[in-house]
Amino acid sequence: MIRKDALRRELRQWLAEGLIEEDQARRILSRYGTGLETSGDSLGTRVLTACALLFIGLALLLVVSAHWDGLPRGVRFAGLLALTVAANGVGLWRWGRHGEGGGWLFLGAVCYGASIMLVGQMYHLGEHFPNGVLLWMIGTLPVAFFSRRLLVTLLLVALTAVWMVMETPFSPPWAGILFLGVAGWLAWRRHANVVMLPVLATLALWLNLMLSWVFHTDFGPHWRAGHLTFNLALLVLAQVLCQRLERRHDSRWAPLPWLGRLSLLVLLPLTFEGLWKDYLHSHWGWLDPGLWAALPLLLAAIALNPRGILPWLALAGLVLGHGWGRPEQSLYWTVAANLVVLLVAMAWIREGLLRTDPRRFFAGLGTLAVLAILRYLDLIGDYLGAALLFLVMAAILYGGARYWRRRGPEVAHD
Repeated sequence: MIRKDALRRELRQWLAEGLIEEDQARRILSRYGTGLETSGDSLGTRVLTACALLFIGLALLLVVSAHWDGLPRGVRFAGLLALTVAANGVGLWRWGRHGEGGGWLFLGAVCYGASIMLVGQMYHLGEHFPNGVLLWMIGTLPVAFFSRRLLVTLLLVALTAVWMVMETPFSPPWAGILFLGVAGWLAWRRHANVVMLPVLATLALWLNLMLSWVFHTDFGPHWRAGHLTFNLALLVLAQVLCQRLERRHDSRWAPLPWLGRLSLLVLLPLTFEGLWKDYLHSHWGWLDPGLWAALPLLLAAIALNPRGILPWLALAGLVLGHGWGRPEQSLYWTVAANLVVLLVAMAWIREGLLRTDPRRFFAGLGTLAVLAILRYLDLIGDYLGAALLFLVMAAILYGGARYWRRRGPEVAHD
């Protein structure tokens, strides 16, 4: 991941020493969404400032709460309104004059949300409590859209996630995708990975919450085994997209390849026999909505990477598991899941060696170490079964090492 402030300082130094021309420096920085004139603070400074402003807001709310019951309603309402207007006014003034003020706008958004909650408490407006968070989101949306401040956008994403979880027991959170769409567009325009990652995580949450309403009964939405099916397909698609984005070297998606490798940890629970036994017992077979929601994702992953092994393995596994999988076959599925994780880790080690990429190499090596520890602590079947699995893993590793030793120079030359 490129640090924009460090890159800007380095290019300024090169420009001062005459190593590059000003036009070259501007073109390099424009690729990462910044420029020579930008004097933004470091990430640490921005984080500490945001925390300080948040604590100021909390301190003000505590002071007000200490004397809340003794104040007339009109004074309470006027005080909340004045505090919200003042914080947002300072933020808008600084944004209009200097292009800054994100911290004050963030503080103003926090005060706005607190005002909604306290006014609702004063006038007993609590018929549908998620609506309070929804009003907070609606008020924060235009501020985030027009100012494009990252702190306000992050607050919008966090509020969207909270509202979706609160709203789901009552009705499907359809509106969540609108707020996430705006936040994602702002993150894309600003090349803001710190916002894009929460947006994508919240989008995955939204998809799962919507799927829970497909499984709903008279008692409300439910989480079923189909959610595991759907999330496995979502994970495979994310892996394929991360591989493609890594080749494009686009700063908007710089952390995603590394995050994609870390996401393999989601597969580690599938290396336990107990999970497979419950999953094969609980899914709905061919009628499982999770399967039909997963199939388009896997087909998209195959279309993006037709030669990839992982999408084809996932497609075959899900179809076979839903069509003919039985709880008594859980041991075989567990062994297969262990071997898939092993093969993916080996592929990362190989790519790390060929591309001289230490992050990819150590991601594969770390996955192997975690897998070995899990298998030692949780003996699949019995001692002999676990020993046999270790021997199979050792044979695959040794065979792969022999193959790469013979083919390594040719592949590197190609």
